[in-house]
Amino acid sequence: MSFVGHIRDLAAARRELETRRLLVVGGAPDADRSAFLDAVAREVADEAGLPVYRFRVADAGERSGEAGRTPGEAADAVVEACRGVFVVHPCVVVVDGVPAGAADAVPTGTADGSLLAGLISAFAESESFLLVGSTDAREGASALPSDGCADGWALLTRAAVHCDRGDPRAAGPLLRRAVEAHQVAGDRRGEAWAVFLYGRMCRLRGRAEEARRLLHIARERFRAVGETPGEAWAGGELARLATRSGAPDPDALAEARRLHERAGDRRGAAWAHLWWTVARADEPGFPWREEFTNVQGRFHEVSDRLGTAWTLHHHALTLARTDGTDGVDGAAGTGGTGGTGERRREADRLFEGALALFEEADCPHGRAWTMLEYALRSPAHRFLNGEWAAEIRHVFHGIGDEAGEAWVDLAEAGPTPDGEPPYELACRYPTALLDTLGWTEAGEPLIPRAARDTQPEPRPGFPRPGDRDRPDGSRAHVRLTLLDDVPVPDVPARIALQVVPGPGHPWSTAPLPPLTARATSLGHAEIDPAHGVPADGAEFRFTPHRPGSHRLRFTVEDPATGTVLQQVEAEIDVVPSDPGPHRPTAPAPRPSARRA
Repeated sequence: MSFVGHIRDLAAARRELETRRLLVVGGAPDADRSAFLDAVAREVADEAGLPVYRFRVADAGERSGEAGRTPGEAADAVVEACRGVFVVHPCVVVVDGVPAGAADAVPTGTADGSLLAGLISAFAESESFLLVGSTDAREGASALPSDGCADGWALLTRAAVHCDRGDPRAAGPLLRRAVEAHQVAGDRRGEAWAVFLYGRMCRLRGRAEEARRLLHIARERFRAVGETPGEAWAGGELARLATRSGAPDPDALAEARRLHERAGDRRGAAWAHLWWTVARADEPGFPWREEFTNVQGRFHEVSDRLGTAWTLHHHALTLARTDGTDGVDGAAGTGGTGGTGERRREADRLFEGALALFEEADCPHGRAWTMLEYALRSPAHRFLNGEWAAEIRHVFHGIGDEAGEAWVDLAEAGPTPDGEPPYELACRYPTALLDTLGWTEAGEPLIPRAARDTQPEPRPGFPRPGDRDRPDGSRAHVRLTLLDDVPVPDVPARIALQVVPGPGHPWSTAPLPPLTARATSLGHAEIDPAHGVPADGAEFRFTPHRPGSHRLRFTVEDPATGTVLQQVEAEIDVVPSDPGPHRPTAPAPRPSARRA
C-alpha cells in the first residue's frame, strides 16, 4: 500500500499506481485532490483502454444516523458499489471523499467499519486500478450519489437512462451485472425487469430476433410474478418491433395501453398512447392532431419531459408531411399557400419545443433526429446554418449511432441515380422499411418514422461493395484450439481462444484491446469461466456430461460499449470413457455472426 500526496507529479503517481494498482491521495484541498485523481485516472484509462468509475463518499464522521445511515453502513454501501463495478471487467475506480481516519493505516480486518480496509479487501482479487482520495471530516457532506449504489435496481435505473438517451452501448454492461445481482438475491421481479431492459436494448440496437426472444421471456416472467405494468411494457416493446419491418401493430399497442391503465401506470399508458398514435398517424382520416394533443396532456400530468419531446417531434413531423387534404387542419382550409405556410410555421414551433425539451432531458438521440427533421422541413433554418449536416452528424456520432449518420449523409446527398438505398442503410435496415422511404418534389427524404426507433448495426455477412476484392488479411478472426487430445464425459478439457488480426488489420501493429470473450454451452455440458480476456490468453474448461457432438458458442465483445464484435460456434466430439478407435475433432469455428 502506498500513500502519495497531491504535490507529487503526475508521472510519479502514475508509476506508483501501475506498480501497486493502489493510490491513496491525502492532505489536499478538495478541488486539488479531485483534479489530481481525475488526471491520473484519465491518463491510465486512456492508455489501457479502460472505463472509469467515480464515487463521491459521504463523510459521516464519528456520528451515526446521518441521512438514515451509520458510518459502518455508509462504508459497506461504498464497498459494495465498488465491488459491483470491478468484479466483471477491469477498470479504473476513483473513490473520493474517504474520511481521513480511514486512510491512516490498513486495519487487520473490516469489522471496525474502516472504508479503506473494506475497499482493499474487495479489491484484492480484482485486476482494476483503485484510486482513493482522503479528506478531513466535515459537516454537511452528502450521502452516496444515486449512481454509486451497486444493487440490481440501481443498475437497472442507470441502464434505462442510457436507453432513454439513445445510448444503448453503455447499458449492456450494466444490465449484465443487474441480472447477476437479481439472480444472486433471488429477486424474480427484478430479474424480469432486467431481462425486459435487455430486450429493449436489443431492439434499440436493431437486433430484432434477440429482442423478440428476450421480451417474450420477460413478459412471461412478469405474468408469473403478477407484475402487470411490466407485462404491459413488454407487450408495447414487442409491438414496436413490428414497426421496424414496415408493418405497425396498433392493436397490440392499444392492448398495452389498456394494461397500463388497469394497473394504474399513467406514465406507461401515456407512452403506449403515443406509440399507438404514431403507428396510425399516416392513415388517411386519422385524427392525429387531437390524439397528439391528448398524449401531450398525459405526459404533462406525469411530468415526463422526454415523452412530451417525442410527442412534439412526431406531431411536427405529421404537420410537415401532410398536404392539407386530411380534413382535420382548419388552418389549411383557407386554401392556397397561406394554409401551407401556417402549417410550416406551426411545425417549426413544435420542432423548436421538442428540441428544447430533448436538450433539457439530455437525450442526444431525440435531439439529433429533431435537428435533422427540422432542417429538412425548414429550408430557411437550414440555410442560416451552413454546417447543419456536420453538426447533426456530430451529435449522432457522440452516441455511436452510425445509422443516424447514414441518414444525414442521405439527406445531404439526395436520391441515388438508380433509386437504391446506399449501402450504409441497406446493410442495417430491412428492405420493407427502406421501401417506405419517400422523396419530396424538392428532393428531400421522407425518412420512415420507424428509422428513429433503432440504431441498427450492419447485418452480418451483408455484401459490401467490392467485398470480393477485399483482402482477407484486413479482417480479424477468432481461433479456437483444443488443448487436450481426447475429451471424455465429466472430465474438463481445455480450450484456448485467440483473436488473430490479419496483417492489414489495425490490431496487427497495436496491442490487442481488452476485449471480453463470453463462452456458452449449447448442450449437456458446462464451460468455465463464463468470461475470458483474449489479450491475456483466454482459456476455458469444457466439461461434457455425455458422449457425442457438443456445440459451444463464443462471443467476443467490447466491454466498454457492450458491442458484439464477433460470434462463432464450434462443435467438439466427446468419446465415451472407454473409447474405441475414435479420434475427436478439434473445434472449428463456424462462419462468424459478426466481424471485428
